[in-house]
Amino acid sequence: MPEGGEKMRDQILSFGLDIVGRVFLRRDRLNGSMKRLLDAFAFAQQRLIIHSGDRKLSAVYVRESDDAPVFLICHGIGEQVEYWSGVQELLKAMGVSSLVFNYSGYGASSGRVSVPHCEEDAIAAYRLLKDHGHRHIFLLGFSLGSGVVLAVTPTIEVEGVILCQGYSTLREAALAMGFRRWMTHAMPDVWHNLRRLNEITTPVLVIHSDGDQLFPIAMAKRVHEASGSRGELIIVSGFAHDGPVYFPAEVYWRPIVEWAARMSSRVVAEQLPTEISRR
Repeated sequence: MPEGGEKMRDQILSFGLDIVGRVFLRRDRLNGSMKRLLDAFAFAQQRLIIHSGDRKLSAVYVRESDDAPVFLICHGIGEQVEYWSGVQELLKAMGVSSLVFNYSGYGASSGRVSVPHCEEDAIAAYRLLKDHGHRHIFLLGFSLGSGVVLAVTPTIEVEGVILCQGYSTLREAALAMGFRRWMTHAMPDVWHNLRRLNEITTPVLVIHSDGDQLFPIAMAKRVHEASGSRGELIIVSGFAHDGPVYFPAEVYWRPIVEWAARMSSRVVAEQLPTEISRR
C-alpha cells in the first residue's frame, strides 16, 4: 500500500481508539463507576512519571518486595490507572508488585493515542522496571492491552504473558464493539493476537470470564489454541468484560498469581546448575 494510504489507516485507527476511549469514559462518568473508582484510589504516594520518547506517562507503581514478581499492566481502552487501584491492592496482598501506566493521550499522560505510541509506552514502562531491579517480570494485557502486550513481547525478556479478557484480532474486536465491517477493513491490520502468538516462545496464560458480553469466550479459546503448548486457559464465571477491574475479586486474580509463581519457579530451576536442579 502507498505510504499515504498507510498513514491514513493509522490515523483512522488512532481516531477510533480515541473516540471509543472517550465513549467508555463518558459511560463510566454517567453511571457512577468513575467516581466510585477514583474515590477508592489508594496509592497516591505511588504515582510516578515514565518518559516515553518526548511524552510523559502517568503511572502507579506498587512494590511488594525486592524479589517479588511484578506485573506490568497494559490496561484496556477507556481506562485510567486509578481504575486499577483495587487490583493492585489485591495483588500486593498476594505478594505481587505491579506497575500500571496510562498510554500516551490517556488520563494525565501527554501525547496522542496511536498504535506506535502504545507499544513504545509499554517498552518504556518495562525499562523502568528493569532499572528498579526487577527480575521476575510478567506482561499483563487486559482487553485492548492484550494486543499491546503481544506486540512488544518479542522485543523484551519476560517470564510470562497474561492475557485477560483479550481478543483474537483487533478487527474482530472492533466488530464486537459495534464498528461496521467496512470500517474495520479501513484500519491497519495491527494487534493481530492470533498471528503474534505464533511469533513468541514465552509461556502464555489466557484467562477469560464466561460472562463477558463484549468479547465472547470463543475468542479466548481461539487465542489459547494459537498459543499452542506454551498456553494455559482458565475460564472463570460471572464477570462482565470490565468486572475483574471494576470489581476485583480473588477468584479471578488468585489463579493468575499462582500461575506466575509456577512460571517463576520454573525459570529459577532452569537457571540452576544441572546437578543442583536434580536434587
